[in-house]
Amino acid sequence: MNKPRIIIMRHSERLDFALSNSIQPSEVFINGVYSPNRKYLPTVLPQSKNLREYLLDTPLSKHGKAHAYLTGEFFRSVGLIPNLIYTSPAMRCIQTADSVLAGLGLRERGALKIDLALHEPIRKELPLKSANFYSSTGFHIDLNYHPVLPSNDSRIILGETRLQYYGRIYFIIKRIIRKLTNQTLQSSPSTVLIVTHRSCVPLLAAMLNLDSIDDKINYLHKLESDKRDEINFLSMIIAEYDASIGLWTFLSDFPQIGRIKHFD
Repeated sequence: MNKPRIIIMRHSERLDFALSNSIQPSEVFINGVYSPNRKYLPTVLPQSKNLREYLLDTPLSKHGKAHAYLTGEFFRSVGLIPNLIYTSPAMRCIQTADSVLAGLGLRERGALKIDLALHEPIRKELPLKSANFYSSTGFHIDLNYHPVLPSNDSRIILGETRLQYYGRIYFIIKRIIRKLTNQTLQSSPSTVLIVTHRSCVPLLAAMLNLDSIDDKINYLHKLESDKRDEINFLSMIIAEYDASIGLWTFLSDFPQIGRIKHFD
């Protein structure tokens, strides 16, 4: 029996990480025109009226986009084809999802569902862009998707407690998998790709079977602290739903996964 699958992935290499925060907008925008004059800079960037916004909502590096594309090529080679794609509204996450789909050869077919509920916790307001903005700049966005939280108002998650953070992560993963777990009798169940942040990857994975855990809050606290350093760029968790036991099982022995370890 075919089983629904879910891929939970951290975004690819962010530009400020590649440059060690050593670059200022004035160095790469000459008279307001983007000039990718360093090897790590991507060829193009989504337009922004305020150039300093790139420091707060950083894009991918050139290598980050290339590695995300190669990840999509890997998925295609092993038949792991996502037909539902959810992403945090952070620019680096949207670019990662877009590049993975490009590698799959599905960029024009896989519409991105953008949801602020997939963003990591924040300590200051971020200049996040709307779904309409990304659609207008050439990304394939599902404008009919109704997000849990609107994508361009970061104030909604500003200053939230850890319990509130866990609550929104739990809510969106349950929303995403609700339809998947009802598809076990279909011939071609869906594969979902979620592109998110370092702190969210282990938590989203843990939320899949959270109902079977007794002390949920302490379990999540410990998991978040223990696993954070293990989630590198493009690290991912793949799971499939086993209706016979009502649980998600993790594909730690997926035979081809070792081929993409160099992306971490």
